[in-house]
Amino acid sequence: MDKQIIYEKIKTAKSQRFLTNCYTLDIVERCQQMWMYRDDFLFSYEDHGINRLVFFVKTWKAVDQLLDGISHGRYFLEFMTKNPGEYKLEKTHLTASMMRLANPNCHNVFDVDSQVLQYKGAVEIETAKEQDAEEINSILWSLFYTEISHLLSNDELREKIKDGLITVHRNADDNHIDALLQAEVMPKKFYINQIVNKGKREIIHAILLNRLEEYIKAGGKYLYAWVEERNIASVKFHEKYGMKHDGMWSMSYSIER
Repeated sequence: MDKQIIYEKIKTAKSQRFLTNCYTLDIVERCQQMWMYRDDFLFSYEDHGINRLVFFVKTWKAVDQLLDGISHGRYFLEFMTKNPGEYKLEKTHLTASMMRLANPNCHNVFDVDSQVLQYKGAVEIETAKEQDAEEINSILWSLFYTEISHLLSNDELREKIKDGLITVHRNADDNHIDALLQAEVMPKKFYINQIVNKGKREIIHAILLNRLEEYIKAGGKYLYAWVEERNIASVKFHEKYGMKHDGMWSMSYSIER
């Protein structure tokens, strides 16, 4: 597959305001197959055993038309929208509806009437080390579905650890990790990627509060996460940090051919 052909099509598509779920051009380099219907097209790429689909179309109906021509196999297609009810793919199965929960100014997490401030400094926490990659990934792969969560290999996870993106707590009895937070912290946004807590509830709160305090001291405000709408416990957890659904959805569909 000539990747340059795809780049040229994407360039044309952007100038004509195509509908797309391509949020980074990096995935073009991983393209495996491509299908076209008139000016519309989609391609697949492999992501840790999962075949994902990327589309560039003028109308939503064209996605279904393109799906008629894909090769046999199982695929996953994701896209972000503010109006999930407007987009229905007849040849797919809805896998997950992820709500974006956000707090535009997380400084209020440290107000005196905060629901979580009591947990600040409750336990000893630490930044994960490279040698923790296998243990952390064992936990993540046992709890999350890579189809939705985009899980990483051990080597990829080590790179995240090198960047200081993962904070952990260890059980005092066996020194195993019983809680972790994977967060991507940028100057203007704090993204809660993955949260795991197998111990007391104050543990994960202490971890998140520690990271948020550092973020706020550096001038940060915006806090957000993607949460599956059916995961009521997770929704309630994030709401304690002043996070509310801001109207944006990430929809995930599976396609079996």
